[in-house]
Amino acid sequence: MSVRFTWLRPGGWVRLGVVVAVAILFATPMLWALGAFGDGDEAIRRALIFLFAGLWFGIGVGYAAGWALRGFVLRSKEPDDEDDAGPARPPVGRPGSPPRPGH
Repeated sequence: MSVRFTWLRPGGWVRLGVVVAVAILFATPMLWALGAFGDGDEAIRRALIFLFAGLWFGIGVGYAAGWALRGFVLRSKEPDDEDDAGPARPPVGRPGSPPRPGH
């Protein structure tokens, strides 16, 4: 079994967006505790704005990138997939008719 990594799978972009959103979800309280948003009530407000903007950005970019790249996906057939092509094409002619001489 071969595994190929591609940037063109729309589902991968959505997953990446969810990972970004979860990272922001966990990073916000840690940054707030370190004082990255300032002091007092203004710090809580800035932290909440950072949290919701990060969640919106992560999930939004994930869905938007997946949606946009869906139009650019090209499917290619690998050489080892030739045996999956199915049966060969039947000869041309009416069903049940005897073969014509010379053909």
